[in-house]
Amino acid sequence: MKRKFACTLLVGTLLLAAAPMPGRSNDSGATATLKKFYAWYSLQPNHEWTGHFSQVRSLFDPGLYTMLEAVLRSKANQQEPIMDFDPFVNAQWDASSYAFGAPIGKNADVQVPVTLNLSGRPNPKTKLTAVLRKTAAGGYIIYNFVYDPTFNLRDFLQKHSGHGPI
Repeated sequence: MKRKFACTLLVGTLLLAAAPMPGRSNDSGATATLKKFYAWYSLQPNHEWTGHFSQVRSLFDPGLYTMLEAVLRSKANQQEPIMDFDPFVNAQWDASSYAFGAPIGKNADVQVPVTLNLSGRPNPKTKLTAVLRKTAAGGYIIYNFVYDPTFNLRDFLQKHSGHGPI
């Protein structure tokens, strides 16, 4: 009898530990996706991520990826850069490190604050919010980067990609 009770107690404890906490978003998938992206990004020296961007295509919303590629590859951008900032840092310099804040869930979207330390700059930090969207398969993809209440990557790309709202 004691053995059965101990086994039941152990199983109950394990189930309780695995249950999501009430009031918190199930953000581990969103944060994991963002960590995977920034780990890849941090290995791309001197803004060379543009040449290897297809390696992380699966981490992005298809519409965002398509618009970003359209702007980067456009003739206009080659002649005079439309995008004269790094969209993943919100600066004209690389980031030497990054840190994530506590994710905030909002419907199918999870917002993750990101603080980036810029390489060798007088103002060494920049902040943005990454918006990740839950997919039908239950994972998360990067849907947008919000720099401030009036400026975000998705709106910027829609204006300059020729694709309109996606």
